[in-house]
Amino acid sequence: MVFKKKAIIAVVAMILILFIGIVFYYRYFGKHQREFKIIFFDIGQGDAALIQFNNGQKMLVDCGPDRKILSKLGRTLPFYDRTIDFLLVTHPDLDHYGGCADILRRYKINTIIINGKEKFDSYFKIWDRAMRNEGAEIKIIKTAEEWLVASATLEFMVPDSSLEADAENAEGNNASIVFRLINEHKKYLFTGDIEEPLEKALILKYCLSASDCPKLKSDILKVGHHGSDSSSSEEFINAVSPSKAILSVGKNKFGHPSLRVLRRFERAGVDSLRTDELGDIVENQ
Repeated sequence: MVFKKKAIIAVVAMILILFIGIVFYYRYFGKHQREFKIIFFDIGQGDAALIQFNNGQKMLVDCGPDRKILSKLGRTLPFYDRTIDFLLVTHPDLDHYGGCADILRRYKINTIIINGKEKFDSYFKIWDRAMRNEGAEIKIIKTAEEWLVASATLEFMVPDSSLEADAENAEGNNASIVFRLINEHKKYLFTGDIEEPLEKALILKYCLSASDCPKLKSDILKVGHHGSDSSSSEEFINAVSPSKAILSVGKNKFGHPSLRVLRRFERAGVDSLRTDELGDIVENQ
C-alpha cells in the first residue's frame, strides 16, 4: 500500500514537472518567436533568409541550393513548429530554389510567392508538382504592390511591366522578385539576383534624383547576385544608401563576390557582411 502511494506521488510529480517544463518552453520560445528578426543563412553559394515577424508569422525568402536549409531551420525553429506562413522564391535558379521542394515536404506552407517564370528542366518539374500539390495559396507577383504583415510593410517592386527595361533584361536574374520590408525601425531591401539593367530601371522609376531616392533607401541591402560585378552599380548603392550590405555567398567558381563590388561598398562607407566569413547573419529591429 505504501509502495503504491509512493508510486502515485512519483507519477504525479513527474507529470507536474513535465507540465511546468512545457509551459516554460512554450512561453520562452513563444516570446522568442514574436521578436522581429531576419536571419540570412550561411547556406553555401545561394540565398536563403528567414524573416520572423513580431506576430509570430514567418517568411522564408529562397531556400538555397539543396537540403541544407532543413538543418538550418531545424536549429532555428522550435521542434514543434512545422508551419511557414510565406515561402517566397525570388526566381527559379537552383541556388535560390534548390531546397524548396524539400521545404514543402517538411513544413506546411500557407502562401507561396513566385514570379511566374518557368524553366524546362527536371528539377523545375519536381518543384512545380510539389508546389501545386501543397494546397497553399500561390501568389504571382506581376506588378508593384504593397502588403501588410504584422507591423511590417512589404513593398514589391519587381516584376513590374511598367519598369523601363527591355524584354531580354526582364528575364532570368532580372525577373527576380525585389521587395523592400519596412518595420518600425529599419528598412530592408531584398534584390534577388537583379543586375544593372534592372537597377537602372528601378532608379528611373523611383528616384527623384541620383541622391534623392526615398522609395529605394534602406538600412540593410541584401546584395544582388551574390556580389557579382554585374550588379551593385555605384549609382544603385548611392540610391539605396545602406549602412550594411549582406552578401549571401559560398565557395564558387564565379568570383563572387567581386572585389570591384566590395570596393564600391567600401568607398560608400557601407559595411559588407559575408555569410561565407561570418556564418548566419542575424539582423534585429
